Amino acid sequence: MTTYLLDTNHLSAALESGSPLVGRIASARRAGHRFGTCAPVLCELAAGIAQTVRRERNWQALQLLLRQVSVWPIDLEAVRAYGELYVELKRKGRVLSQVDIMVGAIARTGGFTLLTSDRDFEAVERLDREDWTPGLRP
Repeated sequence: MTTYLLDTNHLSAALESGSPLVGRIASARRAGHRFGTCAPVLCELAAGIAQTVRRERNWQALQLLLRQVSVWPIDLEAVRAYGELYVELKRKGRVLSQVDIMVGAIARTGGFTLLTSDRDFEAVERLDREDWTPGLRP
């Protein structure tokens, strides 16, 4: 059984009406896999939703999706991992947004596989990643 953390791009894609990603998540849930996201992803998504014409529809879609997807907190272990990851990336000369560093820290400390299409996460060592979005968008 795998536990997946949805990054903003995957959570956003799952909000699309008729998205095949929703079916894939539902199928994986039936097979025993777990799905969640975290507060930094939700904040990033909220900023995007606030800029859309269909804000209410998007908020309703998010609320419906969150019935199937857990929201994991930023605990003290993830806070410490954030600091360590920040230093790791700085030593490599890599710059990630603070949100991405938080997401990476939460995924690493929770042992989650990150569902993301963001290639910046390739710089984060000891982080399992998958991209379920190819072919979902034009």
